[in-house]
Amino acid sequence: MALFYADASALVKLIRDETESDALRAFVGDADLLSSELVLTEIPRAIRRAVAHDPDLPLEALLEKAGEILDAVALLPLERAVLIAAGALDEPALRALDAIHVSAACDVAPFDAFVSYDERQSAAARLVGLRTVAPMSPSDDDEEESPESRERLEGR
Repeated sequence: MALFYADASALVKLIRDETESDALRAFVGDADLLSSELVLTEIPRAIRRAVAHDPDLPLEALLEKAGEILDAVALLPLERAVLIAAGALDEPALRALDAIHVSAACDVAPFDAFVSYDERQSAAARLVGLRTVAPMSPSDDDEEESPESRERLEGR
C-alpha cells in the first residue's frame, strides 16, 4: 500500500471541494497518509478563512469532516529536532510552517511522495530529495486526459 506525506494544502482538498479535490481523491485512493501535527491548527484555520470569504460554506460540517480526515491521518509529533532542522533549511523564501512540513517529511522518509499544492514548499522538498506530487484535474479543453497523466511528479 502506498504511503504519502500530505501537507495542509492537500488535506484541505480532501475536506472541502476545490479544483483538484477529485484528482487528489483518485490519486490517494486507499493509500496511508501521514502529516505533521501542524495540520491540527492549519486545517481548521484554513476552513475558517474559507468560510469568512464565502459565508455560504457550512462551517460546522467542514470542521466535522476535517476531524474525520485528521483522525485517519498518521500525525507526526512536533519534536524539537524537526523544528531545528526546519530552521536550518537553506531555502530563504520558504515560510516557517512549510519548512516544518518539509523537515518532518525528511525525518520520516522514505515514503512514496510528498503531496502538496504549494509550489514553493514542493520546490524546497525536491531540493532535499523528496519526490513531490500535486494531482491535477483534467482541464476543460482536454477532458480525455486522466488526472494521473497530469500529476506533477518530480524529485527522487
